[in-house]
Amino acid sequence: MGKVRFKGKQPKDVTSALQKASRKALKKVVPELDRQFTEEIQTVKWGWPRETDRKNGSTVTSPRDIVDMGDLMRSQQNRKINDFHHRWVWDVEYSSVVHDGATLKGGGQMPARPWTKTAERVVKPGEFVSDIIRRELNG
Repeated sequence: MGKVRFKGKQPKDVTSALQKASRKALKKVVPELDRQFTEEIQTVKWGWPRETDRKNGSTVTSPRDIVDMGDLMRSQQNRKINDFHHRWVWDVEYSSVVHDGATLKGGGQMPARPWTKTAERVVKPGEFVSDIIRRELNG
């Protein structure tokens, strides 16, 4: 029996190409998500049950943005863990309450304003990354 010759990419080449394409995709999607998170915080679209006098002196009703003094928005940090993993944090003590909502001790409610989830629906990072990887691998 003769040798079988295979033309095309070998498995090690496919792994390398996939890693390269994934790095490229992440490099493009991260700034899009970063921008969209900020956009979601600034957009007047979040429901709130009452009129509020903010610390910045403005009075807001509903819908509203999530910006009062801007501390939450400025605390946004994008941390690169490795070539394939980024993590965003909002480094103010109340960020999870703003994002996820809360039930207060007296029984009152603070509604959730999940800006990361709405940003994800806009950017669609899974589709974004898949499209770039597909294009990179197909040439």
